Amino acid sequence: MAYLPRNQLIWDGAIFHVTWQCHNHSWLMEKEWAKQFYYDLLLKYKDRYRVVFYSYHFMDNHIHLSGKIEGTREAFSGLFRIVNALFAREVNKRFKRRGQVVMDRFKSPVIQTDEGLLSVMHYHDLNSYRVGKVGHPLEYKWSSYRYYAEGREDPLITPAPSYLGLGRSDRERRERYRSRVERILSEEGCRKRLYSRTQYIGDPEWVAKRYAEIREQRRLKRLAYLKRQQKLYRQVRSP
Repeated sequence: MAYLPRNQLIWDGAIFHVTWQCHNHSWLMEKEWAKQFYYDLLLKYKDRYRVVFYSYHFMDNHIHLSGKIEGTREAFSGLFRIVNALFAREVNKRFKRRGQVVMDRFKSPVIQTDEGLLSVMHYHDLNSYRVGKVGHPLEYKWSSYRYYAEGREDPLITPAPSYLGLGRSDRERRERYRSRVERILSEEGCRKRLYSRTQYIGDPEWVAKRYAEIREQRRLKRLAYLKRQQKLYRQVRSP
């Protein structure tokens, strides 16, 4: 799909799945300090920009996050602009390099339903397992899985409403969360669901409607461009 400004793809109050890759798919997040530094930046700025995070998973060359825009979409973009800029500056300083660190602009598909959010969160949980870094999600440190599955403290995370709906007690919710992940492990194994290659995650009819709106936005944008060009052409040709 052709490039569209983020303000045409996401809105105030939206639930999101953010992901970005290191430039040239390089392993600039491989070191523990890099993951910790990025985590600390998110923790420092999330309240200022009114963004809450429901889940995360930091890999060696990319990151995944889900959460909600509690402020404006402009503030949402501003959060990642400052966090990614400060992260890039620190990476370049430590590695004595120059140039881009985060590849292109980050992706931010919008999530429609509670089930869609849980599916994205489980997708995050299983990233390191699916590439063979760990034998089970519990073994990976840079993930929100242990927060939801074991109740470990994690100041970055706000419990997702879809997780809170899994049960009446913390114990019940943790058990159900773990069982969902175990079921995915047994049924799907290392098969991936590519939630990053879409602009919207939800019911098929809702997704189709959103894409239709994007196509209409593109059509209107193209029509406005052609009208401007015609006006300029008439001005040039007029005596």
